[in-house]
Amino acid sequence: MKLELFGTLGPACHDTRTLQAMIETGMTGLRLNLSHGSLKERADWIDSLHQAQTAAGKPVDLLIDMKGRELRTGDMPALTLETGATVALGSRIPLDPRITSRITPGMRILLDDGAIILQARTLLPGSGWTCEVLQGGLLESRKSLSLENLDQQDSPLCPEDMDNLDAAAACGVTALMVPFVQSGQDLRAVRQELVKRKLDLKLYAKIENEQGCRNLEEIMPLADVIVIARGDLGQNLGLIRLPAAQLDLETRCRKAGKPYMVVTQLLASMTESPVCTRAEANDVFRAALEGASSLMLTNETAAGRWPVKAMETLCALARQAEEYRQHHRL
Repeated sequence: MKLELFGTLGPACHDTRTLQAMIETGMTGLRLNLSHGSLKERADWIDSLHQAQTAAGKPVDLLIDMKGRELRTGDMPALTLETGATVALGSRIPLDPRITSRITPGMRILLDDGAIILQARTLLPGSGWTCEVLQGGLLESRKSLSLENLDQQDSPLCPEDMDNLDAAAACGVTALMVPFVQSGQDLRAVRQELVKRKLDLKLYAKIENEQGCRNLEEIMPLADVIVIARGDLGQNLGLIRLPAAQLDLETRCRKAGKPYMVVTQLLASMTESPVCTRAEANDVFRAALEGASSLMLTNETAAGRWPVKAMETLCALARQAEEYRQHHRL
């Protein structure tokens, strides 16, 4: 099976020339995160992609990453949070009231992929909480949010996702990524929406929490690809448990013959640097060698300073893994 190599479309790489260079270096697919804008709002980026494919003479997959159950902070000015300070969550840090209603005293709230950690203390009048900052940092607008140990019971697709599905065919979408998949029923619900719209899209199921790990056997038959999404998975399980969880998911996928993708911080240092770390090179090489069907860069291409170089590095490491496999007949 040929290893698929994805970048993420974003402000750093949405022009035709950059996308063409990424395709020519070996990129086989591109993800568009719809948490930051709809297909309609990203029409110019998608046009650039189509032009880049034509110029490169090579089609690539367009994978849309739905909003789904994903939780985020609202629009806000950048805010520095000091460890040990208190902050009003729901006012100083704006949230959808449906999120604040799920919070309970003592619950830990992880922001920006776990870079910032709060702990709920006191319910405020209205729809907010006083929180202690357990781990501080700079919080910018619309960053990811995770409520520790919370089962999410709502639909796997939100109303904005339905609008994006309606526009998918016209935009040339080839695949769909479903966030926070917890059960087989989640994917059955998504499949029903695809059937309604007569969409034949490859389905990527993101495993991002304890529930998804636990129910993997019922999820796998309904997905085309399992996504080991190490960002939110690391938030939900904690970083110490993440390596074992990743290994377990990979082993179960290989045993079942199910393709799987490894994603999040593969080459994170290349967001700012033209050279990756030795640990990152080893991480990518081993993921490719040990059986991943696809690898994906996120911020490295979407917002980084070196999107083409990052994709070039990913592709080169993947080729090294393939040469090693062939040489050693693995």
